[in-house]
Amino acid sequence: MHKITLKIKRDIIAFWLTHDYLRRIGKRYPEYFNKMINDLTDNKNCRKGMLLRYTGEPLKFEAIAFEMNTDVRNVFSYHKKVIDLIISNS
Repeated sequence: MHKITLKIKRDIIAFWLTHDYLRRIGKRYPEYFNKMINDLTDNKNCRKGMLLRYTGEPLKFEAIAFEMNTDVRNVFSYHKKVIDLIISNS
């Protein structure tokens, strides 16, 4: 398959994960979501960012950056790492 086709597929899956699946799982099943994220990564910043983004009262990336006392670019990076792990492990 062409690289462009693979990138498009990855982008579609990432969009679905972030705009539907993770929001739904984090809101309805926070314990399962927490376990899923803990099983995916050992990075505490990635874990915390994902939990703040998708469980409880979901926060925007800027609020997460403020909460974690870091730059928004770092939060985006942590988020992307976890999304990439989810896609590559499926």
